[in-house]
Amino acid sequence: MKRIFTLLTVLSFSTLTFAQSIGMIGDFSNWSTDEVMTTSDNVIYTTTGFTFTVTGGVKFRQDADWAINWGDAAFPSGTGTQGGANIPVPAGTYDVTFNITTGEYSFTAVSTGFDEIGFTGGFNGYQAVVPMATLDGIDYQYTDKFFGEPNVNFQRTAPTTATWGGSAFPSGTAAENASDIPLTVGYYNVAFNKNTLAYNFQQVPVGLIGSAIPPFDWSVDVPMESTDGGITHYLYNFTIGDGVAKFRANGGWAMNWGGPADFPADTAFVNGPDIAVAAGTYDTISFNRYTGQFNFGGSVSPGLGINELEKINASAFPVPGEDIITFVADADDFEVVITDLTGKVVMKTASNTVNISTLNAGTYLYKLTSGNRTGSGKLIKK
Repeated sequence: MKRIFTLLTVLSFSTLTFAQSIGMIGDFSNWSTDEVMTTSDNVIYTTTGFTFTVTGGVKFRQDADWAINWGDAAFPSGTGTQGGANIPVPAGTYDVTFNITTGEYSFTAVSTGFDEIGFTGGFNGYQAVVPMATLDGIDYQYTDKFFGEPNVNFQRTAPTTATWGGSAFPSGTAAENASDIPLTVGYYNVAFNKNTLAYNFQQVPVGLIGSAIPPFDWSVDVPMESTDGGITHYLYNFTIGDGVAKFRANGGWAMNWGGPADFPADTAFVNGPDIAVAAGTYDTISFNRYTGQFNFGGSVSPGLGINELEKINASAFPVPGEDIITFVADADDFEVVITDLTGKVVMKTASNTVNISTLNAGTYLYKLTSGNRTGSGKLIKK
């Protein structure tokens, strides 16, 4: 009996020792904190009624470490793979399930009982209401929204309907059935209080961060100035060191720009690799988040227009893919350069198709060039 008890004790201790922690991390936590999931068998992990306050990417990972993580491009359900793509989760409240053995996951929307409130306006032709997230049914928010046309209003779509407008911008107090809020074109963080009807459109801040940017340790964003709704950003008479840098919004990694770029001026793209920069004091550092243009030492084309460098509207499919990838663009002839996330060129072609079967599974970036026009995007190899 004593030997059996000892064996059971060892087995129990062993089970506790090797049980792993599984959590979710993503744009909802600025990629800094894991939402730990619960399990009864160390296989199926669940989280009930969790609210994602922002629309963005989510991944599962083990022991709050990137050594083991899962992702996929499918929502609301799919099969996560090691190092896979970010799961595109819309803001909302969900019951989440993840199977560590098979990688299968699901996000099931649940009703919170809160009023459903969002906004619509010139940016989408007053079509579908864009839902806002809330944790308490009072304060509603939406992070980093681009409004390409002026004017906006808030709407409640359930349990009853209502429309609120206002005469002030960027902040004010809304009134039911009032005229549209005179929003101007730009990128904004949006807030609305259901009880007081107070609203605010905060221009999305963009800053520089990196090993070349004071304090030279990726810990602090240096804020840039913008006077056109957060489209074009500037730093003046600014000193940097040798190293790398990136532009990012809202002081987090949910939206950031980099690229295997030519210094001091080129086009960055979302989630691109670090930009290698040279030490010096620059009269002007500029960045246009709409076009991706940046310039260390001069000004980029402001606003939504592109003068010297025009943008190619480009896409690639299938994503994720295993072998043949086809590029579609509004240009007749173009060169394609594919790089890994460090900026290393892994493929180059003048064809609109490329065979990526020899590449390792993971995420890659592509850049299309046609004359003085460029376009960019992301590939995922299964």
